[in-house]
Amino acid sequence: MLVDDVLVVLQLWDTAGQERFRSVTKQYFRKADGVVIMYDVTSEKTLISMRHWMASIQDSVGAGTVITLIGNKTDLAQDDRPVSYKDGARLADEYGYLFYETSVKTGDNVIESITGLALLLKDKEDKQIERTMLDLTTVTPESSLPCCNKS
Repeated sequence: MLVDDVLVVLQLWDTAGQERFRSVTKQYFRKADGVVIMYDVTSEKTLISMRHWMASIQDSVGAGTVITLIGNKTDLAQDDRPVSYKDGARLADEYGYLFYETSVKTGDNVIESITGLALLLKDKEDKQIERTMLDLTTVTPESSLPCCNKS
């Protein structure tokens, strides 16, 4: 997807939260630049299980991994829904994650949530490139290296 006129390539894997994939997902988390975890706003049980997934992610990801928490199925939610926006936002804030609510069925806020993730990934990569460029400009000149001193 294009983010600020830069092509950002995303590869998304869906394990549907199934326990049988837990050992596999830990391996993917280690290499991931970003992680999206999703719960169902119509089921309090899915929000409660988020803490377990979040702990697993925290133990597996590298520093600086961008993590997004998404509450899904807003199209099914009533005014008195089991999981409020505040509940999800509070949990995401506690861990320092991005937070969105979406409806995959209607498409509501789906592009915005993935764009938010992609933007943070792009910014992270831009900062890494900037640090690398700074490191390259501070390389010791050849004349100060013992092997290259021509005096």
